[in-house]
Amino acid sequence: MLKPATTRSVTLTGPYAQLPRGTIAPTPAVQELVGTQIRALLHASPSYYQLDEGTRDKLEHDLNKIAGYGAALVQEQFAQTSRLGQIPVYKAPPAPAPITPAHAQAIAGPSARQAAGPLDPPPPPVDADRFDDRAVSLMAGVTKDTLNAVAFPSFVADLINGTFNAIVNASIKQMEAFGNLLANVAKTVDQFMADNITDNQAKDWLVSKYPYHLKVDTSQGDPRVVVRPEAADKEPPSLKADLGLDQDVDLDEDAIAETLVPAARRSLAQQRHQMLSTMVLMGINRIVVTSGRIRAKLDFHIDASDQGKADSASRFEEHNTTAAGGGFLGFGVVSVNSVAYVSTQSRSASDEINASVDLMGEVDLKFKSDVFPLERFAQPGMIGLLQGNTANPAANPPAGANAANPRAGDAA
Repeated sequence: MLKPATTRSVTLTGPYAQLPRGTIAPTPAVQELVGTQIRALLHASPSYYQLDEGTRDKLEHDLNKIAGYGAALVQEQFAQTSRLGQIPVYKAPPAPAPITPAHAQAIAGPSARQAAGPLDPPPPPVDADRFDDRAVSLMAGVTKDTLNAVAFPSFVADLINGTFNAIVNASIKQMEAFGNLLANVAKTVDQFMADNITDNQAKDWLVSKYPYHLKVDTSQGDPRVVVRPEAADKEPPSLKADLGLDQDVDLDEDAIAETLVPAARRSLAQQRHQMLSTMVLMGINRIVVTSGRIRAKLDFHIDASDQGKADSASRFEEHNTTAAGGGFLGFGVVSVNSVAYVSTQSRSASDEINASVDLMGEVDLKFKSDVFPLERFAQPGMIGLLQGNTANPAANPPAGANAANPRAGDAA
């Protein structure tokens, strides 16, 4: 809370620097200054002397009281600035705008305007060309950023590398698969059986071949092939001929486990071995790319537009006001003529940038199917072994040899 001032103010001079104590009230020096100003104003008005003496004294007393407290408030403001260490600055009111010839003609009235001629033309409208072409100036930067983000050269390089790697990898996988197949069929039947046929596969093959006599039993954990109860009423199967056994065997659990399952495993291996050997000798097709085309395309479009619009208008407005009133200074009629000059201006601007990118990659490959040349993968001895592993060796010559040495019937 601010304490009452007990010192002199540095922002006031003379007798007005003495600040009041306690509540805000005019000091004798301030009250004397206000009284002289009020008396000077009242005595300068002829209407003041038309009032009786009692009314004049009361009017002067009331005006002195009102103006004194108003001056005390101003003095208090100066005191506050002194306590804050500030110095108040008087701000002059803005100077009135100079009167142009057009204003002078308007103030003079319609007759003077007619005598002086037409008013000066309004100021020209704002030039729309002053608007900034922001969108057009940004086109280069937007184009650069867009093309860098698309990275078309990298896209083309990835397209070429991906196509080439796909062709090479496909050829490698084809040759690896053919090599694995050739290695399997070049084995003996027993080696092929040990690497590719399991006991469970042989059990499933037995049950599928003799479904009315055998079944799989998993009640004791591991699957077992057992005889069906109704198999005694059916004609026994020809196990000796089907499985290549030396002699017939009875259908019981011991014979199945010790004789039928191993025989079935070898018979299944022999069938698959013969089939694969025949496939190799017939020739395995492979895909050979003969020609192709890789196409990459980038379509980039950008357009920018800047639009600006400016409007301006101006006009003079004349007003005439007449008022009647009265007061302690007298009665009278007041007539006021006012002229206003109104000027309006509006500006609007818009800019727009549209950019679009179409990126396309196309790969067109032409290929043909060809046969793996067996002579490039196997020696003549291995080829003869493969031919011997087929079900009918005489009817299964290698595909390359058959093409190089056609049979007499084909030649004829």
